[in-house]
Amino acid sequence: MAHLASQTYRLVAVAELEPHPNNPHRGDVEVIGESIDENGFFGAVLVQRSRMRIIAGEHRWRGAMARGLAEVPCVLIDVDDERARRILLADNRTAALGYEDPEALAALLASLDDLAGTGYSDGDLADVTRLVAVPDLDEVVEMLGEPTTRDGWVAVRLTAPRPVNAAWKEATSGREPAQVLAELLGVEWQWDDAGQRDAA
Repeated sequence: MAHLASQTYRLVAVAELEPHPNNPHRGDVEVIGESIDENGFFGAVLVQRSRMRIIAGEHRWRGAMARGLAEVPCVLIDVDDERARRILLADNRTAALGYEDPEALAALLASLDDLAGTGYSDGDLADVTRLVAVPDLDEVVEMLGEPTTRDGWVAVRLTAPRPVNAAWKEATSGREPAQVLAELLGVEWQWDDAGQRDAA
């Protein structure tokens, strides 16, 4: 049943804390350090009080040490070792299961004067902007030319949010993905004499 875990907030010397030995996550401490330089240290490190062991926020703690901070804000939580491991896993997993809306991300990045301290670069902004831009199909056709019977199959990779990817896997389960795509595009699915799949 949902409840608030027993916890308190206080500043703790970075030397008093230790990383959890079972943490499988590897973060980019340099990028976190750049964020600390630009934005200051924000948030809090989640710590198992009995061991002063970090459950969540290890890489922000490392970034703080790398930038010379003597102490960091911590939330001290009263849990045993097994509960600490469960929280560590849940914190990592729930973050990994999230995804970014490309259009919202592009708009947010573009709204800033510069990207210092965000972890994003101008190249990232250019990439995500291209991702959400609607292609001019006439330009695509002109670039590719008219299709011929000699054209072969091509592999197409798309970046899609997790729910879209899951829906596609469900739709194509046990079926030819190209046939599903042909149906979605409203084209007739055919087999030619050579046994090669083709869409009219």
